[in-house]
Amino acid sequence: MLSARDALVRRGQFALRGDFEARTGEFHALVGRNGAGKTTWLRLLAGQLRQSEGEIECGGRSVRPPLVAYLPARSEDAALGAGRLAEVELTLGLLGDPQDAATHLAEIERLLDLPQERPEGRSEVFFRALSGLAAMRPEAILLDEPTSRLDPASRGVAYRALRRLAAAGAAVVAATHDPDLARRADCLWLVAEGTLARVSLEEAVARGALRAPEIFAALPALPLAADASAALRALLRP
Repeated sequence: MLSARDALVRRGQFALRGDFEARTGEFHALVGRNGAGKTTWLRLLAGQLRQSEGEIECGGRSVRPPLVAYLPARSEDAALGAGRLAEVELTLGLLGDPQDAATHLAEIERLLDLPQERPEGRSEVFFRALSGLAAMRPEAILLDEPTSRLDPASRGVAYRALRRLAAAGAAVVAATHDPDLARRADCLWLVAEGTLARVSLEEAVARGALRAPEIFAALPALPLAADASAALRALLRP
């Protein structure tokens, strides 16, 4: 379990405080407006930032790699190798793990249901970095805007892969503006006004955490009557 208890982080005049809990097997999404502090909270949970107050733990231990893995918004900033196999080889080497990289990669590709490897492209860089993180066998995986630079088909693969990572025993947490990813989460958290709070998708929309046209994409998942949905669409339409 990844948890934060009354954790406070300060960066200049900005401060963010909250309690958080993600259990193994769960997928959580952080939503909020740009600049609200989603990335800051992820980096705090990953141990990249130090809290001023409170406690942050994963499985009762201090957060650190490979216990907690973090994928920034630019996947290429986390990628170590020039391909999936090189990524897994380098990860296993850093961990001092003697197992065969090719065998482990095949297991990861089956687990995540990844498409055939391509020589280049943003989606492939993401799949490569994700393979490296999975090779760490972390207890928690944190991702910043994992689907923002993916094409529609690759987003579908990513949705599936994150759910499979959670089902395999990791606590998965993603900061996102993607309503299709947010609606798939077991728990939704809103980062706003220096605080973190657990919310429903309806509350996230009502508090402006999803922007139009993101709101339109979220509407089918909301329990609205057809006339209310149509009225909201008319109100938001430019």
